[in-house]
Amino acid sequence: MNEQLRALLAANCGLPYNAITDDANLSKDLGLDSLDTVDLVLQMEDLFHISIPDEDYQQLQTVRQFSDYLKRKTVAQA
Repeated sequence: MNEQLRALLAANCGLPYNAITDDANLSKDLGLDSLDTVDLVLQMEDLFHISIPDEDYQQLQTVRQFSDYLKRKTVAQA
């Protein structure tokens, strides 16, 4: 799942897969603005077949936070 998230981030921010670390901040390090983040969330919802409420993703700032959140959401829906 983490690999899929990194691949999705790499495609969205134009950085190489290897450049995306767990501690990377979506806006500060990866250059995503609020519209980019909304688009990313929609792509994650489609890819992982989950729903991510606005109030949840607005609190997620780093790749690790998104990855941990996705793991919790997919386990909860299994």
